[in-house]
Amino acid sequence: MLDIDISTIIWEIVNFLILTAVLYYLVFKPMTKRAEERAVEKAALRASLIEDSEAAEAKLAEIDERLMRLDEEMEKLTDEAYENSQIHQRDLLEATQEVANAMMMSAVSEARKEQAVDIKRSQADLVETVLHISNDTLQEVTPPKVHDALVEDLTRSIWNMGKTDMRAVQRLRESLVDRFPMVEISVPRELSVEQYNKLLNTFNALADREVEINVTIDIKLVAGIKARIGDIILDNSIGTHLESLSEEINQKLETLAVPEHD
Repeated sequence: MLDIDISTIIWEIVNFLILTAVLYYLVFKPMTKRAEERAVEKAALRASLIEDSEAAEAKLAEIDERLMRLDEEMEKLTDEAYENSQIHQRDLLEATQEVANAMMMSAVSEARKEQAVDIKRSQADLVETVLHISNDTLQEVTPPKVHDALVEDLTRSIWNMGKTDMRAVQRLRESLVDRFPMVEISVPRELSVEQYNKLLNTFNALADREVEINVTIDIKLVAGIKARIGDIILDNSIGTHLESLSEEINQKLETLAVPEHD
């Protein structure tokens, strides 16, 4: 028979139980606790990952929405920029057109002014040429009796002043009180002795005192006489009538030659 030592067996069992308890409390229980902690950490980590994933998805959705809005805003800004560009181009075109119109109007105005000056100069040259030719022609064809008649008419009109306009005669005499009574006479040809004496007597009577006569030859008068005494000018010559006629002709030509405006 086997010799079994009960006490040894019991002791071994006790040692095993003690060792088991020691291993349980020192090794297994801490490992179990660590495993549980790790499981909790993993669960928390998984929950955090899930939460982060959901947050990331929400963030991505928000980014996508913002990108969509950004595209819409960019499209809107592009449309506004295009519209503003069209408006700016239209305004610029209108401003350019206004400047061009103003420059054109200014050029037309300057051209019209230059045209008016040229027309006026041409008119003046034309009238001067016509009158010069007329003057030369009249000098050649006017008979002496016309000159004599004009001188006689002036003499007669001076004598008539004493009858028709005594106030003018009196003003003339008053103006000569402090001045030497000189009569300046212009004629296109020499006066005859009879004409000279008659004029001298006429102006003596007009001034109511003795006067002196200074005669100047001016062929532009063509025929007739021009006299000045004091502040009065007495003119009865063809040349003066031609000058008056030239002024009338110039005024008439200016009226007829006004440039037509568009």
